[in-house]
Amino acid sequence: MDPADAFVNLYDSLCWVDADLLTAWSETEEVQEIAGRVRLEVEVTNVLGSWWMPPNLSDKSQLFGVLLGLDLALLHASKQLGYLGSGVLDDLMVRLTQTGRLNDQTSGLLLFRRTSWLRPNEDREYLDGFLNLLRVPPPLSTDVHIEFVPEAYDLPDREALHKPGDLDPPPPVTVAQLPFLAERDDVEWTLTETGRQGFYTVGPASERLRPRVRDALDALDSSGAAIGFLPEASLDDELLMVWRELLKNTPRPDKSSLTWLLLGSGPVLSVGSQPHTDRLTNRAVVLHRNGRDRPLLIQDKASGFCFTTQKQEDFKLDLGCKRDERIPHSRAVALLESRSGRFGVQICEDLNRLEHQQYVVAAGVTHLLVPVLAGAMWPGGWQANAGQQLALATGSKIAVGNSLVLERFFEDKSAPTLLTIGGPASPPSEYLSTDDLVRGYPNPVATVSEASEAIDDALTARVADW
Repeated sequence: MDPADAFVNLYDSLCWVDADLLTAWSETEEVQEIAGRVRLEVEVTNVLGSWWMPPNLSDKSQLFGVLLGLDLALLHASKQLGYLGSGVLDDLMVRLTQTGRLNDQTSGLLLFRRTSWLRPNEDREYLDGFLNLLRVPPPLSTDVHIEFVPEAYDLPDREALHKPGDLDPPPPVTVAQLPFLAERDDVEWTLTETGRQGFYTVGPASERLRPRVRDALDALDSSGAAIGFLPEASLDDELLMVWRELLKNTPRPDKSSLTWLLLGSGPVLSVGSQPHTDRLTNRAVVLHRNGRDRPLLIQDKASGFCFTTQKQEDFKLDLGCKRDERIPHSRAVALLESRSGRFGVQICEDLNRLEHQQYVVAAGVTHLLVPVLAGAMWPGGWQANAGQQLALATGSKIAVGNSLVLERFFEDKSAPTLLTIGGPASPPSEYLSTDDLVRGYPNPVATVSEASEAIDDALTARVADW
């Protein structure tokens, strides 16, 4: 039997077994012996004999041993995790690259686990705690699309920076965030009514921002970062065209490491699927620095922010009445599988919704970029709180990027427009606090005042190891 499909079938039959019973089974000589035999068989033959599966084998503890053996054998089909085998499982590696999953004839997705929770507990609480592979079950898997990044378009190889015998983890990904939007006039609000319900859409003032794009690229090229990103409401079809032409006609400087650009989000229809109604998307687009026409990733915002009258008063904004954001409510989640991790994008409000967080958890996302249009961010704000829950649950690293449109300062200081949330690469020995997990990055220039140029502020990169 195909070993990946066998894994899925066994996982689904055992996922309801209490973890304390699984722990007891895992310590028995019989289970360990079965796991070793199964591992050897699959590594040599690339198949699992039918004698290891029901109805030939029905004892659940023995089936758990089979699952543990498959879990170890299948690691040799992972190029990203650096496991080298005999080549017997190369067909599974090819399948994973082409289809975004290891399994073939079974439902859902079978992936390699690339993160672990950041709690000090060592006692495993569910089946996944015993495994190196990750099962994304239906119906969640129906909405998740994973694309493997070709090596030519991948992030710089951090492993190549290691010296022989170096036991430290590879260096982190470096990310640079630009506020880009400096003032209220940099965005345009469109207000509509349907019956008694008020709606809004928000996007960039394209003509005003066109001259700013080249300076933005120069700032990101000079930042030293591999990933650059802009905030929500900084992209539409016109600016996407400007970015594409600029990238095509501007070779990357020799000293630049910039590889991926998240151009923010906004009403974009020229790439990606068309909405089923006349609502405008709030769509994020990731491009490669080399000017490649095809986007690396397209992600739509799914949950609109409601601008209540109180929120409008807080931000000195007058939209006439309480208004919902008028966007389609797509559930599709796009992920990039890179040698540096499993990358995704969530736009503003989606980070704060459990119904969208569940996809990040289920798919084991390692890095999450979050463009927002929000008030001043700080380590105790909603972005930090939502990010902490994901970081603790999955080990994900989150980077949130804001503009200067709604609030440029917080308590008379330059407000951070970049927040990073994340912990160590392995589970810690103590509980992690907000101070351990959250970092805020305001303008790095020492003195930023009301009198200083807002556009210069908006085009100054905030850079972080991520």
